[in-house]
Amino acid sequence: MTPLRRSTDEFLTRLRRRYETAVTEAGPVAAECRGLLDLWPPKGEGTPPAPQRLPACDHLDAALAAGRSGPEAGLAEALSALAPFLAWTYSYPARPGQPDLSTAVAFSQILGPRGLRQSDGLRLGLTLIAPGTHYPPHAHPAIETYLVLAGTAVWRLGETAAAQPPGALILHPSGMAHAMETGTEPLLAIWSWRGDLASPSVYLEG
Repeated sequence: MTPLRRSTDEFLTRLRRRYETAVTEAGPVAAECRGLLDLWPPKGEGTPPAPQRLPACDHLDAALAAGRSGPEAGLAEALSALAPFLAWTYSYPARPGQPDLSTAVAFSQILGPRGLRQSDGLRLGLTLIAPGTHYPPHAHPAIETYLVLAGTAVWRLGETAAAQPPGALILHPSGMAHAMETGTEPLLAIWSWRGDLASPSVYLEG
């Protein structure tokens, strides 16, 4: 077994266990985690992209270190082994008034057509946001969850805003506007998409 396959298997095994823990609770987040587990396991190996770093990745080591001492330590530990294989991207168009977003925000796909493994009906990856960054309001048809591994950020869902610490599981229903703002710490979180996987995420006006 290659180091990439071993690291990917370990990360996905731990993440599945985390979702299995979440489904024992009540509410819409638990229901969405059940939907994610219904699409498990991933389809197959695929052809992983070449590893790639972006400027935001300067904060990855600090985020992983913080994650390894937090409530999601097991996932952060598994992700640390997977980190050398990740391809980080940023695909939004330039946003007037925030020209530096591409240097402060990065995404890496783990399950999906540009990921380390293929999957039918499920996308899964990572979001990394530098300290002091406003990731502006955006929306997409896919149903999304976020699991915070490191960094407390202010999360805005529609008209509601709240600080979300490591360990938080957050649900973005289809089409709901959401945004995040980091403070002094970088944010590292696992995202999942289910439903409409073809339509992209877009920044909203304002």
